[in-house]
Amino acid sequence: MDDSTAVRGAIRKILQARTRFRIFYEAGDGLTAIQKAKDHRCELVLLDIGMPPPDGVETAATLRRALPDTKIVGFSTVARELGERLVAQGKFDAFLSKLDGPTKLVETLNSFYVRTAHGATNIIRSQRSNSARTLLV
Repeated sequence: MDDSTAVRGAIRKILQARTRFRIFYEAGDGLTAIQKAKDHRCELVLLDIGMPPPDGVETAATLRRALPDTKIVGFSTVARELGERLVAQGKFDAFLSKLDGPTKLVETLNSFYVRTAHGATNIIRSQRSNSARTLLV
C-alpha cells in the first residue's frame, strides 16, 4: 500500500520480474488496503507507514487483529528508526526503507517463504501454509 501510483507500479514491476508471486493487489490508502487484504486473505502486505490517516501503523494494527497470520512489512523513506521500533514491538514483521533498493525488497519479501520438499513455496506461518502467494502493495 502506497499513496503513489508510481511507487506501487514500480514495486509491482520489480516483484513480477524478480519473484514468483502470482497474485498482487494494490491500495492507495489504508481503508482500501484493509478491505482488500481481508477480501483476498492476503498473506503478505507491504505498507507505507507515512500515509494519510489511517496511516500504515494504524492499518497494520487493524490487519493484525483481522488477519493475525498475515505478514506485514513496513515501508518508508524517512522513518527507519520508527520502523525498527515497530518491528521490535511486533507491529510489523519487517521494515524496509524505500532507499534500500529492489534487491533488499525482493530478499525481504522472499524471506517469509520456504521451499517445500515438493518444490512448492509456502509462507512461513502457523496455520495457512498451502494458500496462493498473495501480496498487497
